[in-house]
Amino acid sequence: MALRIGQVLCGAKGKYELLHSLKGATVFKAKVLSGSSVQAKWAMVKSAATDEEKMCLSREYHNYKINEIATSPYIRALCDVVQPQPQEDPSCLVFEWMDHDLRAVTAPEFRSNPKLPRAVSRGVLSALSVLKTLHAVHTDVSPNNIFVSHLHGCHPVAKLGDLGNTIEDGSSTQRLQCLPCRAPEVWQGYSCRHASDVWSLAVTLTTKLSAIALFGYGDKFIEGHTEAWCIAKIIRLVGPLGKPINCQTYKEEFELAEELAVMDRPGGYMKVITRVNWREELQHIPDPPVPSDLLDFIESLLIIDPDKRPTALEALRHPYLQSIA
Repeated sequence: MALRIGQVLCGAKGKYELLHSLKGATVFKAKVLSGSSVQAKWAMVKSAATDEEKMCLSREYHNYKINEIATSPYIRALCDVVQPQPQEDPSCLVFEWMDHDLRAVTAPEFRSNPKLPRAVSRGVLSALSVLKTLHAVHTDVSPNNIFVSHLHGCHPVAKLGDLGNTIEDGSSTQRLQCLPCRAPEVWQGYSCRHASDVWSLAVTLTTKLSAIALFGYGDKFIEGHTEAWCIAKIIRLVGPLGKPINCQTYKEEFELAEELAVMDRPGGYMKVITRVNWREELQHIPDPPVPSDLLDFIESLLIIDPDKRPTALEALRHPYLQSIA
């Protein structure tokens, strides 16, 4: 359903006037009109245009029918639905308003308020812990899907959202997760699981601490081979991944990645991939610097072996999250 500025939508609980686009013609900031039972001034309205978006919107709607998801204070709340027919899936979902997605927060902003990385870590891990009790995996933890309010205040709030790709833990053999945040085991060809979401949070933290993203393909200058480049970056930043499953395409990617990780540029004056260990990269960031206890926390999550990576609940017990900034 394509939306437009000025359009008024009628949900089950209230009416919403679309103010401006947040993403194309499918995601808008909306004003909650008088007479609504939704106790807020603003809301976020999400629709879908493509078949894939419609499938994700339907899945997200049904995920919110699960009480643990619908009532969690760490997951962005679904406030209302716009439903053309009672027996049909809704054409729009109405969510609580959050001031920013994490993507919009700059690295200096993220480092300047020591409470913010803690709030993001606690919020996302708490949400992932809820999903784990349901044997579910988010599959898309990234700056795009983490939402924050009261960014510069004493008590910033962070919540996980966009549950349209949330599925049963281990149920898909497809390579899920966005490329920069994809976990080693998913690159190897194994199914996305709870531990994979924990890895994605750790990468997200490094992404928001550094003005130049450490993981992913943002610095790729060769033609093609995006997957191999991303794997090589993990090798350079964290360490070897081990071997992929018995798939020729994956084997070729890993072989090229191992070459890229150690390859010199013509003339031998520097490596093709210039990044070194992720911690060393973040330690060199000045004004404001990254606190050592935050680095220790990230290090506890960036474990190549998913069986040795902490669960969300275990990560919440880390000293970094027990202290008060």
